[in-house]
Amino acid sequence: MRINLATRLLVCALFILAAAAPVFSQVEIAGVNWEISKLAGKNRLPFAPVTELRASPDVKFSDSLRAIVTLKNPSVKTVEGLVLRYALRLRLLRKGDAPEKAFWGVPFFVEEVRVSKINPSSERQAKFLRLELQPQLGRLRNSGFEPTALKMEVMLSPRQGDEPASIIRESVIDILNP
Repeated sequence: MRINLATRLLVCALFILAAAAPVFSQVEIAGVNWEISKLAGKNRLPFAPVTELRASPDVKFSDSLRAIVTLKNPSVKTVEGLVLRYALRLRLLRKGDAPEKAFWGVPFFVEEVRVSKINPSSERQAKFLRLELQPQLGRLRNSGFEPTALKMEVMLSPRQGDEPASIIRESVIDILNP
């Protein structure tokens, strides 16, 4: 059986392209957005984007807060079994101090969320529903400190070949008095 020259060249070209193609294309965190669902009487309103929170340790925080992390898969292959870890911390200010004296507390909540798969050349959103803000605000009641911001630090579980800047994000939302 004879294989002609064109077929040999085509096979060689495909082999070279396959060897030169990147073996791994990482998923990256494209962004973090915050949404809130307010309680209106006994009914809960739909989630809407928010850029600041109205909360205080002295008033019960009855709104539902969630963060939405957008993941981007630029590769031509489906990526499966992703784990996102996140931590929440409050920026605290002693009552009566100047705003520049505020400091970030240690994380008060750490958890992980699993994403089953992201299709090739697409984006997927992961919703973080458990943020445990009300219990933490309750702990600050009568402490002499008030929260001025909430920070979420989120990271994709690292895989071989990942670029650290693409798998880590921080998002801060200011907290104002109600």
